[in-house]
Amino acid sequence: MAEIVGMTLHIINIILVLALLYIYLQNYRQLKTKLTGGLVLFAAFFLAQGLMNLYFDVSMIMYQSASAEMASMVLEIIKAVGFAVLVWVSWE
Repeated sequence: MAEIVGMTLHIINIILVLALLYIYLQNYRQLKTKLTGGLVLFAAFFLAQGLMNLYFDVSMIMYQSASAEMASMVLEIIKAVGFAVLVWVSWE
């Protein structure tokens, strides 16, 4: 059960990062500053990290311990809250 929750959190984080990437790309097209370019790179790296996390969770699901899965889930919750705040602030 924790594996499914963890994978769902990975997917939520990927969606949040895609929203950030969309916002930052729109800003970069309008402003073309180093800061907005850096934010696009920031979101792109986190998108790559999220996709890799999801891939490894799916491919290594039978090898994970319950305690490691729980720790991963807590970290994904923290990351999701952080990304949600960042999306909210960026959207304003």
